[in-house]
Amino acid sequence: MRAMLAWIGDRLPPSLHFLLAGSPAASLTGVPDMTEQNSPLARLRRAFRSFEDLPEVIPTSWRSGIATEPLPVETASVDDIAIAIVAANAELSAAIQRSSALEKLHRLAREAGAVGTDRAVDAALTREGH
Repeated sequence: MRAMLAWIGDRLPPSLHFLLAGSPAASLTGVPDMTEQNSPLARLRRAFRSFEDLPEVIPTSWRSGIATEPLPVETASVDDIAIAIVAANAELSAAIQRSSALEKLHRLAREAGAVGTDRAVDAALTREGH
């Protein structure tokens, strides 16, 4: 997952980047909480290296009630995880589509002879004869 985020780079909005990266919240006191180190999620992460990137919480916009409260992964059902996967894949797909469109614009502008300070859209239109 980190490799995919690195590939996308800064094209993701920060909220999505941290959601996908699963950055855990820092302790307020700076001292690690022993319950966090022995939580089921922490034990799962220690048991399987591939779960390093598992987020602490997932969005719950599909649930009735308060849609702004994220759901801790430790309490999420299998269906909650499945729906979160679909939502994350949709957001990732949209980011990849934006990236592809920007790459195409860049390529067209360069093919039209544009340099670093030229306007990419104007150069692409010139190349296409518009």
